[in-house]
Amino acid sequence: HVLQKCIATLRPQDLSFIISELEGCSVLQVTRHKYGCRIIQRLVENCHARQLQTLVEDLLFDLPTTCRHPYGNYVVQNLLQYGAPEHRHAVVSTLGSEVRGLASDSYGCAVLAMALAHAAREDQVALARALLREPGLLPGMACMRHGHAATRRVLEILEGEEREDARRRLVAEADRLGLSRYGRLIVDGLEARRLPGSGGGGRHHAPP
Repeated sequence: HVLQKCIATLRPQDLSFIISELEGCSVLQVTRHKYGCRIIQRLVENCHARQLQTLVEDLLFDLPTTCRHPYGNYVVQNLLQYGAPEHRHAVVSTLGSEVRGLASDSYGCAVLAMALAHAAREDQVALARALLREPGLLPGMACMRHGHAATRRVLEILEGEEREDARRRLVAEADRLGLSRYGRLIVDGLEARRLPGSGGGGRHHAPP
């Protein structure tokens, strides 16, 4: 708590010693630690992009595993929400090639939903298309606690025939979705023609 307070109150240029210490150990281990993940988040919120370049590169090294980690996923969500545009783009580019593994995991779905809400528009579209390309992925994701938020965002982001394709895939699995509390939310939205258009984009899971 003391270190987090220091990060929040010191000037960015005065935080270099903390970043240097982290770079001297395993950033991934700190990211996946119950308290260490909070330190990384505060650095993302308070440091300049150039100060975090090496840290972000280390994080990207095994991003899919970190996204599915109970603590590490918060760091990735935080980076997507508060990180520099170039860092957000690097994260989303990696997510796009790992959608099947991420969309089948609750923490991974939370990261996907955050990316679909806070990435640059072109990155949101690319990620939504990557999810749509995977057979059976959207209906499965729609049945999950955080996956249904990501599914809503896909329906909001895609346009024209791509949006209709996504709708058709979900409608075809309406019975399956109806067995899930979260899937029913998607089905109800489709039937009432309320999607896209609902809000969203807040952090998923309570922060640690």
